[in-house]
Amino acid sequence: MYFVKTDAKTVIRCERHRIKIPTLGWVRLKEKGYLPTTKQGYGIRSGTVSKKAGRYYVSVLVEVPDAKIANPNKEGLGIDLGIKDLAVLSNGKTYKNINKSKRIKKIEKQLRREQRCLSRKYENLKKGESTQKNI
Repeated sequence: MYFVKTDAKTVIRCERHRIKIPTLGWVRLKEKGYLPTTKQGYGIRSGTVSKKAGRYYVSVLVEVPDAKIANPNKEGLGIDLGIKDLAVLSNGKTYKNINKSKRIKKIEKQLRREQRCLSRKYENLKKGESTQKNI
């Protein structure tokens, strides 16, 4: 079944948990929040109701209003990605590289040790040897 907005009087309304289809009336939706409501400025243009595997599905065409840019800026912005600093912008702002901090280096060093230890255990198990040292 196909429904379309034919004239200006026909309004396909949608609320949080239901949609008004012109031929069926109000139909409850299983999941909330996926269809935009008319209060948000979106308009539902048309839709299709289909039945597949004993279940009904609604496919809706939604008209989205043009998004306004809050502060249109004519100037460009240059970004320099580096090793010491993650990024340096042309306006002078710098973003530090978090992978260069002492804490991250310490954790990576600990991870390398643990991975070597695990690798040795795995290799010994493949050979059939014990993973524990004999004293």
